[in-house]
Amino acid sequence: MINKFFIWILLFSITPYLLSETPADDRKAFTKDQINSMDGGNLCPKEFKNKYHHHMVLIDTTSPLTGAQVNLIKRLILSEESLKLMKPIDKLTLMRLWDVAPSANRPIFSACRPRSGDPSSPYAIDNPNPWTENDTDLSIPFNKLFIGGVEKAILEISDSKVTNSDPGTAMSGSPLMGQLKEISRLPDLDFTKDSGYESRKLTIVSDLAQNTERLPFYELCPSKKSCPSWEKFKKNNKYRIWAKSALPDFDKSIDVQILFLNENFDPQMKKGVLDFWYAFLEDAGIEDIDVSIESDY
Repeated sequence: MINKFFIWILLFSITPYLLSETPADDRKAFTKDQINSMDGGNLCPKEFKNKYHHHMVLIDTTSPLTGAQVNLIKRLILSEESLKLMKPIDKLTLMRLWDVAPSANRPIFSACRPRSGDPSSPYAIDNPNPWTENDTDLSIPFNKLFIGGVEKAILEISDSKVTNSDPGTAMSGSPLMGQLKEISRLPDLDFTKDSGYESRKLTIVSDLAQNTERLPFYELCPSKKSCPSWEKFKKNNKYRIWAKSALPDFDKSIDVQILFLNENFDPQMKKGVLDFWYAFLEDAGIEDIDVSIESDY
């Protein structure tokens, strides 16, 4: 009995270390020829055996973003400084929620963060090998393809004139629940429970005004009317089947960050919108949820 108790204590004490991300400088220093950098490649290793961290950012543009909102997204989530602090080989994916059916939607940017060649980087792995590499071998893919790719995606997200021209995939409304469902289950988005990453983070930038014909959350609380709770919504006979089907297949290993664009839908934070989404995400298996808002205090 004592031996079993000792083994349990030992396993409990080392489990957090076994599950933690591999430190940046313990990772393989992939050269420019070992990553997919040609012809719009995703900058990930050609032999992607060790997958460390994947950060998925879903940005809701079903209501056009204001200049201030775009600026906040860039400074708070996608600044050049934060991209430099990503660990080499971690993956970043940007998806736009817009007038495309969730099952047909595709990322506008998805790439691994390559080594930067920056001597001021906190990671030694970013420095070029003095015998086989020079600064530009690393800095060109990092600055032109990675940083430049994110900047191009931000410009696309901020352009309200960009619309879906394919009637076969067009969808009106704001299918936030449906998009979260597809992110959790479509293997090609590389964010499922079986995707093989040591850790995953999901950032949701939205006014959280889910609104489709089958799940019209937005229409249930117009003007200053309080929104229904998730418990009440999912038990409503009219929406029950669709609400249950919309639950993403996530788990507690995912960290969720929400940037709530509350000025669009709930500027005074009195409608119960956040309470609804906390409960929804917890039902989906997520335990770690961090929320920021856009409003001044």
